[in-house]
Amino acid sequence: MGSELLALLEKEAAAERDRVLAEARAQAEEIRAAAEGQARQVVESQRQQQEAALRTSRARAQGTAHLAAQALLLEEKDRTITEVFRRAKEALDQVLHDRARYAPVLGRLIEEGLQGFNGPVIIEAHPDDVALVKGQLEGSGIRRTLAQQDANWQPEVRSAADVRGGVRLASPDGRYVVLNTLASRLERARPTLASEVARTLWR
Repeated sequence: MGSELLALLEKEAAAERDRVLAEARAQAEEIRAAAEGQARQVVESQRQQQEAALRTSRARAQGTAHLAAQALLLEEKDRTITEVFRRAKEALDQVLHDRARYAPVLGRLIEEGLQGFNGPVIIEAHPDDVALVKGQLEGSGIRRTLAQQDANWQPEVRSAADVRGGVRLASPDGRYVVLNTLASRLERARPTLASEVARTLWR
């Protein structure tokens, strides 16, 4: 009888042990599966973050490279346009030194400047150009044309060292002044000419 009870107790203990072990294994499997799932989520999240960071870094690098390229292009355009105007100024300087070519140009500059006046006018020119201005006033008939319009139109020619390559015209009271030189005309035309040069070179 005692041996049978002992055997029964051992059997129940073994069954309980097996049940506890089975539950423990099941819990361990659940924990392992949950841990693996969480690990996969962490790995996937890190992968997505890394890819997003890589895309952001690539986009930033491309943007920086694009801005750098644009800056270089603008710098090159500015350098080219500056060179074009430097050569234009050199060409104008050559005209100034060629008195035969410069005389009729000076005459046109005087005529254009006089269009804004309707009375007595003072014409200022570089000391080297004073005689040339007087010659243009007489030879081109500008003075005669003015006299026909108004007998009081008697242009007075004065020397002015700060005027080069053209004339500065002013009313006697100094209220109305027109600077009409080759350099000033080139500078006034610079914005329009720069746009045309840019379109021609980079269209």
